[in-house]
Amino acid sequence: MKVSRALPAIALGLIASAVFTTHSLSAQSGGAYTADQAKAGAAIFAAQCSVCHGQKLEGISGPQLAGPDFMGKWSGETADDLRDLIASQMPLTNPGSLKPAEVLQVLSYILQQNKYPAGDSALTAAKAKTVKIVKQG
Repeated sequence: MKVSRALPAIALGLIASAVFTTHSLSAQSGGAYTADQAKAGAAIFAAQCSVCHGQKLEGISGPQLAGPDFMGKWSGETADDLRDLIASQMPLTNPGSLKPAEVLQVLSYILQQNKYPAGDSALTAAKAKTVKIVKQG
């Protein structure tokens, strides 16, 4: 019975994939960031980002950061991928000038504007690795 010999290997493979799979936070989950982070991020965004990305994240000279174009470009990526881009390349006039906490606040604001829910725990760089960018409800 070859099937019975294969079951332990299949089970081990399933367990390994569960351990190494990035789980996405969704609109029904506990939230990816705090409301205070998003509020602080909104202020930073208005001062540092809106000239290129627009007040409503609609994109002006920079890409859209909320809506279908944003989702089309970033869907399937992690919030950490976006965090890394913000940290290293933004704002365009002074790349890399945002402090790590400011980057997470701006990222929280972008997630909020894309309908990710606020929660009780702050978004951290480690937590951003577990947040998949997917269309929220």
